[in-house]
Order: sequence, then C-alpha cells, then structure tokens
Amino acid sequence: MRVKRWKGFESNLAYRVEITDSALADAEQYVHFIQEEKQEPEAAERWFRGLVKAMLALQELPHRCPVIPEAEEFNLELRQAIYYSYRIIFRVDKSTRLVTILRVYHGSRKELRSEDLPSEIK
Repeated sequence: MRVKRWKGFESNLAYRVEITDSALADAEQYVHFIQEEKQEPEAAERWFRGLVKAMLALQELPHRCPVIPEAEEFNLELRQAIYYSYRIIFRVDKSTRLVTILRVYHGSRKELRSEDLPSEIK
C-alpha cells in the first residue's frame, strides 16, 4: 500500500497522518467531477485544500471523532470526520501515534463494507 506522508507537521503534534491510495483516489475522483462536470476548477481546488486541512486536523485529538455507525461490521475501530457532505474514514493506532485515512466517502453513499477497505487493513 502506497501511503502519502505529510511531512513538516508532525514535530509538535501528537499523531502522524497517513493517507492511503484509496482515500486519495476518492478525493481525486470528486475533484475531477467538480472540475470537469461542474466546470468549477477554483471550487475543486478550494474543496481539496479544505479536505487536506480537515485530514491534518486529525493530528490532534483524533479520538474526538465518533466511531462509524457501521462499526459492528468490522474487527477494528474505525472513526469518521465530516467534511461538508463527505465522511473521512480513518483508524487510529495509539501505540504508533498514527492516523491512517482509509476512504473519503460521500455521505449519501451506502454504508462502508469490509471490501471497501484497502486489503492490508482488513
């Protein structure tokens, strides 16, 4: 699994944030939709910058975010942060102080299933 590491932010904060390819692809798909279908490239850029900011905010107190509603379907604790109508699905590893962003789902999309997670995570 290729993971993007956000450098330069971890020195003073409690958790490191990593973004999986799946989450990045989810975000890129929506950015492309705004750029191409809606013909609003500036809005796409603003949305993406805000999404990254929301993800990086998980460096501090990631446990403030609730466990996902479909939690009983999984063997691990998954949490969500809401960014506009999108759910940032992530897990927190307390021992390594790592937040792993797994998916970025639109809120109207059907519930998260185990097959929606990266295979290394299941």
